[in-house]
Amino acid sequence: MSDEKAENMDDIHAVIGHAVSCLLKSDQPLQLDHITALLKQQEEAAPVQLKQDYVNAMSKIAEKCLAS
Repeated sequence: MSDEKAENMDDIHAVIGHAVSCLLKSDQPLQLDHITALLKQQEEAAPVQLKQDYVNAMSKIAEKCLAS
């Protein structure tokens, strides 16, 4: 795996982890639709340079849902 791809996966894991942490702190259930909705909200509020990380994270979650 190239360094850039590994770095991108780290960014994806970071934004998903942050969303999960926020849901846990607010006592909301950890369901994919809640995680995705929160990622969408965070993406809208994120600086331009970080928006793609949220889009990539939502895409990765969608891929996993379709694969299962």
